[in-house]
Amino acid sequence: DREIRNGNWIKKELAGSELKGKYLGIIGLGNIGKRLGRLTRALNMNIIGYDVVPIDEEFSKEVGLLKADLDTLLSSADYVSLHVPLLDSTHHMINAEKLKLMKNTARIINTSRGGVIDEEALYNSLKEGNIAGAALDVFEVEPATGNKLTTLPNFVATPHMGAQTKEAQLLAANIIAEKIIQVLRGVL
Repeated sequence: DREIRNGNWIKKELAGSELKGKYLGIIGLGNIGKRLGRLTRALNMNIIGYDVVPIDEEFSKEVGLLKADLDTLLSSADYVSLHVPLLDSTHHMINAEKLKLMKNTARIINTSRGGVIDEEALYNSLKEGNIAGAALDVFEVEPATGNKLTTLPNFVATPHMGAQTKEAQLLAANIIAEKIIQVLRGVL
């Protein structure tokens, strides 16, 4: 869009890559990780999964999930998507050592929590071409204005807007209201 608005027609430079047959590594297979697995299976992607808790066997069969340890997932995946909470055990779980395991053609996406990826290590990995690209919706420090990752051409940033839809906000309000009712009734 930006290039066309600037009068440039750079069709060849923007050639993409087919998702069919590619490997998506999903780290964290809770509700969101599972939903992503189902969606990407519809795109005929191969799904590799890692979680610290046992992975649901029914889900594994449904999407043809290949279970792997974290290092195997990172070294095998074309795309890696993070769906974990920020805990002591997940803080900087993707660090310089883990990023070095990834293919230089791989891309990583974090829509879970800031702090799960070591942003300094990610910056260095992207700048040196050790991985092809990254997209973050969450950052260690927000707002992320002035974050040096945003200076890189192989980095995409969004302002922590994963739940910024009218529907998601209404659902959150309804859940909160239901919890208040449960507390008032003595259920919780």
